[in-house]
Amino acid sequence: MPVTISYDVTDIENNQRTYIRSMLERFHWRRFGGSVFHYDGVPDPATTELHEDWLNHVVPALMFFRSYIQKNNITLKFFTVDASGTAYVDHSDPALLFGQQAVDGAHLPLNANPTNVQSSEKALRAFVDNARDAAG
Repeated sequence: MPVTISYDVTDIENNQRTYIRSMLERFHWRRFGGSVFHYDGVPDPATTELHEDWLNHVVPALMFFRSYIQKNNITLKFFTVDASGTAYVDHSDPALLFGQQAVDGAHLPLNANPTNVQSSEKALRAFVDNARDAAG
């Protein structure tokens, strides 16, 4: 399933904009213009057909984007993900806030009572903070 994202950020330096673009492109996202990117998949060397790899191209790219803007105090005013459905954040109008901004591990709303407690809350919170801290 192809994925398209778009975003609007403030409190960002030009080199940070190009860093985000470079990161998305390394994960095989194609820039449509401005801050709109599309992921169709990666060509299979044997067939040249596109195959999608969400766990290695989509999820890490989105997690890195999230971590990078949080670590660098970049304000996310608008964010849309479209993949047969749409999820978005729109903080372009302070009176009509929609969606949640990224938060650090300590403030991440997690389910305190999952069916299986094998994945600890502490480890997940540390992962979120470590991913943010590794974003550069």
